Amino acid sequence: MNTTFVYSTLDPGRVYEQTGYLAVHSLYDSLMTFEGADVTEPVPDLAEGYEVSEDGTTYTFTLRDGLTFSDGSPLTSEDVLFSLNRMLNLKSSGSTFFTGLSFSAPDESTFVVTADRPTAEVPTLMAMPVASVLNSEVARENGATDAADAATTDTAQSFLDSTSIGSGHYVLERNEPGDELVLAANEEYWGDAPGYGRVVIRNADAQNQQLSISRSQGDEVAIDVAGSLLDGLPEDVNVSQTQDTVYLLYMSTDPAVSPATANQDWRSALRQSLDYEGLAAQFGQGGSRPGGVLAESYPGSIPPEEGPERDLEAARASLEASGQAGTSVRFIYPSITYRGVDLGTIATKIQGDAAEAGIQLELTPLALPAFLEEQRGGSVVMGMTPHALSYPRPESLVRQLSPGGVNAERVRWSSGPAADEVTRLKEEALSSVDAADLEQALVDWQTALAEGGPYIPAAQNSGTVVSTADVSGAEYTPAGWIVDLAAVEPA
Repeated sequence: MNTTFVYSTLDPGRVYEQTGYLAVHSLYDSLMTFEGADVTEPVPDLAEGYEVSEDGTTYTFTLRDGLTFSDGSPLTSEDVLFSLNRMLNLKSSGSTFFTGLSFSAPDESTFVVTADRPTAEVPTLMAMPVASVLNSEVARENGATDAADAATTDTAQSFLDSTSIGSGHYVLERNEPGDELVLAANEEYWGDAPGYGRVVIRNADAQNQQLSISRSQGDEVAIDVAGSLLDGLPEDVNVSQTQDTVYLLYMSTDPAVSPATANQDWRSALRQSLDYEGLAAQFGQGGSRPGGVLAESYPGSIPPEEGPERDLEAARASLEASGQAGTSVRFIYPSITYRGVDLGTIATKIQGDAAEAGIQLELTPLALPAFLEEQRGGSVVMGMTPHALSYPRPESLVRQLSPGGVNAERVRWSSGPAADEVTRLKEEALSSVDAADLEQALVDWQTALAEGGPYIPAAQNSGTVVSTADVSGAEYTPAGWIVDLAAVEPA
C-alpha cells in the first residue's frame, strides 16, 4: 500500500493524522466501527450492541464474549475504561471531541458513557481511532496512565510507536517513520482472519504512486492518486471514490478588516457569480457541484441540484447594492496540490468567475505554514480551504462554522440576525437524537448559513483509493482511516 505519510505517532490516545488513523484502525479495535464507505450508521465492533436512555444522555454498551488482545489475554470493560480515560486525560487533539462525556465500567462486560446533554454522537465517537482499546496491564507496565495528570506523566508514546498492544486484525511488525510501516496478521484475533498475512505501507508521493500502480504486477493499493493522476491508469485497476470534501470560501465579517466581505450583498454577489459546474470540472473524476457545506457522503447533506447556482445578472445587481463595486479583495489560499488538484487552479477559476460580475479578487498564494498562521490570526479578508470532517459526524462541522466555533471566530462572526438564527439551529441539531430530526435540522442549519453566513461552498471532491485487479475490498471510506485493511483481500 502506497501513501504520502502524514503521522506523528501510533499511540491511539494521541493519534490524529491520516496515516496514523489508517494504521491504528488496523492494529486496535474500538466499541463501534463503520462498514466500508457507509458512515451514516456506526456498527458494533468490540460491543455486541448498546442501549440509550430515553433522555439521550446515557449509552450502555455490552461487550462481546471471547474478546482477546494480540498476546492472548482477555479484553474486558476495564481495558475500555482505562483507554478512554487515558485519551481524555492526555488532552490530545482528538480528545476535544469527547468533552462532556464521562465513563464507567459496572462489570467486566458492560461499559457506560454518560453525556452532559442529549446527544446522538456517542456511538460514532466510540468508532474513532482515538477511542481504540489498549491492553491496560501492558500499557501501565510501559509508562501509560489514565490519571488526571496523564498529559504530563504518561510516558508510553515511544513504546506504542514501536509495539502494538491491541486486539485488531493486525499487529505492528515495524515502524520506520518516513519510510514504511509493516503490519502482520494477528494470530490471536478474536474474529475472522484478515485477507493478507502481511501489509507493507510505504511512503510515496502521488506521482510515484501513480507510476507504481500503473506498472504493478501484484497486489497493490494507492491512496493519493486522484484528479488528473487518474487519467491514463490501466483499464483493469479498481477506483473507489466517495465525495467527502467541500472546498469552502470564507470571508471576514468585520468591516475593520474588509468593508466588502463584511457586506452581505457583496457576499451574495460572489456566491451568485460562481460557475459551479465549471468549478466541479476542475477536479476531474470525483468532482461535483456542492449542495451545502456538508459533503454528499454525510447525513444531512443537501443534494447538489438544490445547491447554489450561477446568476450573473443577480450577481451584478447585488454588487451594485453593496456599494463595494470598486473594492479589490485579498484572496489567500495554500499553494499546495491536494488530492491531485492544484489549489491555484481552483482559485484562478474563482477569480475569473467573479470578474465576470465585476468583483475584483487579488489572488495571494501562501506556503501552507504561512497560510495556516494567517488563517488562525483572525485577520484574513477571504480564504479558501478543502474542508472534510475530522470524524464522520456532521455535528463537528456545525460547531466549527457556527458563531462561537473556531472557523466563525477566524472570520469574526458572532452577532447579527443570521448569526442568531444559525446559533438556534445549531442547538437544535446538537440536541437531536432521532436520526430523521437530526437530518432535517442539519438541512435547516445549512440553509440559514447560506442565506446569511460568511461561507460559500464552491465545489465537492472525492477521496480516492486505487487498487490493482489482484485486490478486492480496497474501498475508500470517509470514516477517517481511508481504507479498512481488514476488508482488503486477494481478488
